Amino acid sequence: MSPFLAAIFLHGLCVANAINFKTVYEWNQLDFIWPSGADSSIEQIKDDYRPEYVFLQYMALFGERLFLTVESLPGIPATLVRLPTSGTSNAPPKLAPFPSWNLHEKDNCNSIQSVKGVETDPDGRLWVLDDGNQKCPGKLWIFNLVNHDSIERVHQFPETVVSNSYNQRWLHDIVLDITTDDHLAYITEITFERLIVYSRKMDKSWTVKTPGRKWEPSALSANREARQLYLGKYQSNELYSVSVSELKNEGGNATAKFIGEWTARPYRMLIDSSNVLYAAFFNQSYTSKWNISEPFGEQRIYEVGSLQAAWPFTFALDTNGTLWMTERNGTGSGNKYKLLKGGVGARSYLFSTSTDFSVRG
Repeated sequence: MSPFLAAIFLHGLCVANAINFKTVYEWNQLDFIWPSGADSSIEQIKDDYRPEYVFLQYMALFGERLFLTVESLPGIPATLVRLPTSGTSNAPPKLAPFPSWNLHEKDNCNSIQSVKGVETDPDGRLWVLDDGNQKCPGKLWIFNLVNHDSIERVHQFPETVVSNSYNQRWLHDIVLDITTDDHLAYITEITFERLIVYSRKMDKSWTVKTPGRKWEPSALSANREARQLYLGKYQSNELYSVSVSELKNEGGNATAKFIGEWTARPYRMLIDSSNVLYAAFFNQSYTSKWNISEPFGEQRIYEVGSLQAAWPFTFALDTNGTLWMTERNGTGSGNKYKLLKGGVGARSYLFSTSTDFSVRG
């Protein structure tokens, strides 16, 4: 096949697999909802705010609320925020720290410091992976969204699981595995060749070694009978899988099976209830998918012109078969964002079987 015909064929594949996204909101610059009558400390935080440093990385959904993480950088007042999925005003909404400003005090180890992965479960809990900072250790926060966003639990990882030294840890991503008698979290940490497991039932965490490989993004399959954890290798295009049955082997090893290579290095992955894996990539202006029930093959679902953004997208699924996605455009000196949504006809991997939704934009 000639290069010209090959290009036409690939373009046809992209069009065939594209998701019909619609724009919900657009921002030329993201801002926070600043408290009225604020004290001098909040006023100082507001004065120091750097909107050009708002880099959204992870997303989770529950009801009509989006939960987003913001990279912890100078001038960023909170690294966990919420947005409504709809509103009565034509103006795009502002970011609201979750659950409140009071839980985002810098260097206060009873506050949230640097959120990485987030996930919601069907019972209305928000799981928040906090990497801490130079002064504060890494933690796992669990909030009860149906009980006034209250803190249900804070698990500080023991030193044997996650180092208290900031230079010896780099928590990255979290997925949830809801079994008949427990809620398990599988966590990637870039620093070491291993995975971290947390049991809500036991309020206990442990590690499982993966010799020779460190991991960045993760995604969990919807098949509860033979569940697989899919993992993006650190600083690589390679995709692997690990059987979750091996992750219960505290202190043991897990075998990573090579699956294939993406066209670029992924930083965010997600699997829906129909076993379709979605991926976003560092410095790339497209997102892709692959049905894990089939031989590995990447199909682009959304592509735009150059965005000049290290983390151009993040996404999450709601319970109505809609994929929500942010797009960041960093061209020029700007930092513009869009919130998009598109019908995919499937829910989160936490729902083991797909429901027949009407695909909608």
